[in-house]
Amino acid sequence: MADCCMTEELKRALETLPEVLSADGIKVEDNIIKYISIETRATGRITVQQLDVNDALELFDFYSAGLSEKPRRLFAPYPLFNTPPASVNELASRIADWKKEDDWTVLNLIKDRKIIGFVMLKRFNTEQATSAIAVRDEFFKNGLGSIMQNIIIEQARLLHLKRFHVKIVSDNLASVRLHEKCGFKQTRILPPPIYEDILQYLSERDKINGNNAVDRHIIEMTIDINEQNK
Repeated sequence: MADCCMTEELKRALETLPEVLSADGIKVEDNIIKYISIETRATGRITVQQLDVNDALELFDFYSAGLSEKPRRLFAPYPLFNTPPASVNELASRIADWKKEDDWTVLNLIKDRKIIGFVMLKRFNTEQATSAIAVRDEFFKNGLGSIMQNIIIEQARLLHLKRFHVKIVSDNLASVRLHEKCGFKQTRILPPPIYEDILQYLSERDKINGNNAVDRHIIEMTIDINEQNK
């Protein structure tokens, strides 16, 4: 499919979202989204741009200052943020290493030169393709999660993926509902040893905050791209 056809299809897909007023300036290279300018109802004009080494300073600020403790602990996609980078230089080095690989892509959502959202699709050359998104705290309820997840779905479609999955803590109901809205279905519950550090952290927070203990687990949700095309 020619790049012009890809950009037109991507534009149509995004402009059907209730959170989006318009999507323009779309750039796709080798089936990878590089740039989109989006006018949103709640946030105004934002741009979606492929991650670059020069973004390390802003991305480090997004991770360390833009996310509060809980979302920062829950958002730990390898290799950029797991383990947490100790400095801008360390994050820049991880980005540079990523640029040498060809099975994952990251897009930043930018407003007024500040990163307000992060979208990742990785391992897309394998059967274990997975995604991750995060929104800066101050923009959390602006509908950006839906926009970002749909961008990832369209990116997967451009790469001709059959499906990909996400992993979510079971009591993160907002995330579960968002993914269900976007067409994901629960496929399995992951055994306790997986993500045990995250579950332990949440349990400790319950004790500190005086909350009752919650039986949490990690669920896997999968979207079938072929079904989305029907």
